[in-house]
Amino acid sequence: MKSVCVIILNYGTPDLTIASAQSVIDEITALGGELVIVDNCSPDDSAKRLRLWVDSQPETYAINLVLSPVNGGYAAGNNLGLNAGDAEFYVLLNSDTVVRSGAISALLSVMRDNPKIGLAGPRMLDENGQPAISRFRHPKPLSEFVEATGADIFYRKFRHAVVPVMDDEADDQIEWLGFPCIMLRGAMIDEIGPLDERYFMYFEDTAYCRKAANAGWQLKYCRDAAVEHFCGKSSQIEDNAAAFRRLPPYYYASRTRYFKSHYGTAGYIRANLLWYLGRLVNYARIFALSPPKKTCAKRAIDIWTAQDIPRP
Repeated sequence: MKSVCVIILNYGTPDLTIASAQSVIDEITALGGELVIVDNCSPDDSAKRLRLWVDSQPETYAINLVLSPVNGGYAAGNNLGLNAGDAEFYVLLNSDTVVRSGAISALLSVMRDNPKIGLAGPRMLDENGQPAISRFRHPKPLSEFVEATGADIFYRKFRHAVVPVMDDEADDQIEWLGFPCIMLRGAMIDEIGPLDERYFMYFEDTAYCRKAANAGWQLKYCRDAAVEHFCGKSSQIEDNAAAFRRLPPYYYASRTRYFKSHYGTAGYIRANLLWYLGRLVNYARIFALSPPKKTCAKRAIDIWTAQDIPRP
């Protein structure tokens, strides 16, 4: 059994995947670990290029390239990596990340110091090296209202429902950590199982953190570990959201599954109605001569997307 297994999931981003792998391979080799790269049935020449890179590496590097016959999504692809590795700890690493020196060692130290910690995440940085949000509260129906208003007064009044945890907030507010880079304890995976493959992409991270917490596992934010995340490069969701373009159906299908799973059908309906209420509040800004804040195109319709839809 290896000490640590780092899993990088690739879908059409071979250059990013190779850069991410190169940023971490020396450290995990020194730790007696292994690297697993999963190509999630990319539509380009990713598999060929990744194979060439793997074959060009020294034999002292333990690297395993897994080629998925289908694109099963984020959870399914990472689960292939978990099945391919054999380690005490696993790291799920986005292809659009660069791991700074010592980050994996710092995460390992945190996990080994407290056997109750099931998940540990690093301090995330943006492409300019500035702090990025990586600590969160679980989305709640009220969170939909707060986000939809776009109004600071509601962010302050309902702080417990604001999903991102800001830098000036204490770690005890954290309910889940972002999965661009996350370390998982193997014993926890053995107990609660792998990621839920019913989520094609998005919401599987907060759902998994909930499942771990319900089983008694703790999570830890490790400030001594730093990872750069070029947000949106491995998926177009962030870019689309920033430009207020329509998000793909699988995003809303995951959202529907999450709210129904954790708040029931009534909670899911309440979340959607609260979102509508928040948008009404947002549009009331015109009475103060302020333009309403935009939201993603067609969101008012798309939030009713069924949880089971044909996947891309």
